[in-house]
Amino acid sequence: MKHIHWNKRKLALSVLLLLGLLLCLALPVLAQTGPLPTTPQDPVAPANLLDTIDLRAPMKLSELGTPLQLIVFMSLLTILPFIFIMTTSFIRTVIVLSFLRTAMGTQTNPPNQVVVGIAIFLTLYTMAPVWEQINNDAIVPYLDNNITQSVAVERAVTPLKTFMLKHTSKQELGFFIRIAKQKQPQKPSDVPLHIVVPAYMVSELTTGFKMGFVLFLPFLIIDLVVANTLLALGMMMLSPVTISLPFKILVFTMADGWFLILQAIVTSFHI
Repeated sequence: MKHIHWNKRKLALSVLLLLGLLLCLALPVLAQTGPLPTTPQDPVAPANLLDTIDLRAPMKLSELGTPLQLIVFMSLLTILPFIFIMTTSFIRTVIVLSFLRTAMGTQTNPPNQVVVGIAIFLTLYTMAPVWEQINNDAIVPYLDNNITQSVAVERAVTPLKTFMLKHTSKQELGFFIRIAKQKQPQKPSDVPLHIVVPAYMVSELTTGFKMGFVLFLPFLIIDLVVANTLLALGMMMLSPVTISLPFKILVFTMADGWFLILQAIVTSFHI
């Protein structure tokens, strides 16, 4: 049986070799059976494609093609989270919530994901009027082809700049205007956006830290009372933080602290 199987394999290999040899012999004959097809040439085509490109002439965005526009769009998407953080109420909100967690002494409760999630949705609620105005004044007319792209961008920036200027300190705004060596604007709306954004960021950091200081005071009083009580009882080896933490949570919960904190954050942007 092995001998018969080996003979079949030899026969198959021989047939394959024969077919390959015939194919190699037939290729030159097939190549000479007809003339090669000629590629039609455009008599007006330039000799060099680079001659048609003028590097000195400015190119419009529409002439760059869809791939380059897609690259620009994807690049803008990468910085979109930073724009959302630095030009909205997110900075103040997340700073106040972080200070609250530190003041209570609960280092990991609520977790970072919960703190950031609360800050994001509270930001969406706070910024809803601004984004609604942007949608009505810029996005909808642009999608309906009633305005150009540049006009849409200008209309979209105006409500956001107005919001930031409303919550920006004059001291920070004047500082960045002097640093940029800009002329004193006649009205706040004349301030360029690249000056408004950093001034707004510094103002939000300052406001957030001020609110955090106010949050620390009641919890600091609880720590002092517990520490003095333990000292009077002679329990100096017992950590005051361990004893004061349940009292902090109890007082914060009984006073409806979450509602008061979130209410203070939201109303601080609508004053």
